[in-house]
Amino acid sequence: MLLIADNLHIMNPVVAKALQARDPLPFKKIAEHCTKVNAYAMDINLGPLRNNVEEVITFVIEAVQDSFSGRLVLDSIQAEVIAAGIKICKQPPIINGFSLEEGKLQTILPLAAEYQADIVGFLIDEQGKIPSGTEERLAVASRLVAAAEEREVPPEKIIIDPVLVPLTWQDGTHYNRALIETIQILDQMFGQPIRTIAGLSNIGAGAPARVQRQTAEAAYIFMLAASHLDYILMNVAQESNLTALNLSQLLLAEKVFAWQEV
Repeated sequence: MLLIADNLHIMNPVVAKALQARDPLPFKKIAEHCTKVNAYAMDINLGPLRNNVEEVITFVIEAVQDSFSGRLVLDSIQAEVIAAGIKICKQPPIINGFSLEEGKLQTILPLAAEYQADIVGFLIDEQGKIPSGTEERLAVASRLVAAAEEREVPPEKIIIDPVLVPLTWQDGTHYNRALIETIQILDQMFGQPIRTIAGLSNIGAGAPARVQRQTAEAAYIFMLAASHLDYILMNVAQESNLTALNLSQLLLAEKVFAWQEV
C-alpha cells in the first residue's frame, strides 16, 4: 500500500496563506516532509482557481519539485488546471479524478487519453451519488471502466476510488464495509489487476475530538492494508497514521517478523 500525502490542499491554512503570498517556502517544507516519510506521491489540491490558472499551478509545482522527486497527483475539478500542471511535471502525474457525472466525463477524462496519464475514477454514479452497497459499487465500477474505454483510456490506467465516507453518515459503517468488500472483488470482476485508492481523511469528519479521529483513522489503515488497497491518501503530518501504516506493512510483509522494526 503506497503512501500519497494529502497535506497540500487549500483547506490547510498554511497552504492558503502561502498561495496568496506566492511564498514557495511552505510548499517546499511540505515537500521535504513527504520525502522524509517516503511518500510515493503528493496530492495537490488548490481548490477552484478563477484567475491566472497556469501561473498558479506552475508556481506550486515548481516549488515542490525541487524537494520531492515522487509523483504528483493533480487534484482539481478544472480541466485547465490539470492540463497546465501535466505540462510541467517532471514525472508522469496522476489525474484526480473523474466519475460517471457527465461534466467529469466530458472535461477531465479526455485528459487521461490525451496525455496517456493514470487517472483516479471515483465510484460515484451519474447523479453524483455514492452507492451504499457492494453490488451497487461494482455496477458503477463496470460502467466507469466502460466509459473510460469508450474514450480510449484502458483499465490499466484507471485507479478506482470506492470512496470512504464519514462515519457520522447514516449507515456510514455500512458504506465503508462495502468499500472493503469492493476492493477485494474488483480484480476478479474485471479479470485483471485493477488498482485502488482511498482517501482516509473522509472518515473522521465530525469526530468530537482529535484523539477519536486519529484512533478511527488508524483502525481503517489496518483494514485497508488487509484488503490489499494499492494507494492510501492521508495526512502525513499525523504521526499515528504513519505508525499504523508502517506497522500494517510489517504485519503483511512476506518475511520473518522482527520486533526491532516496530
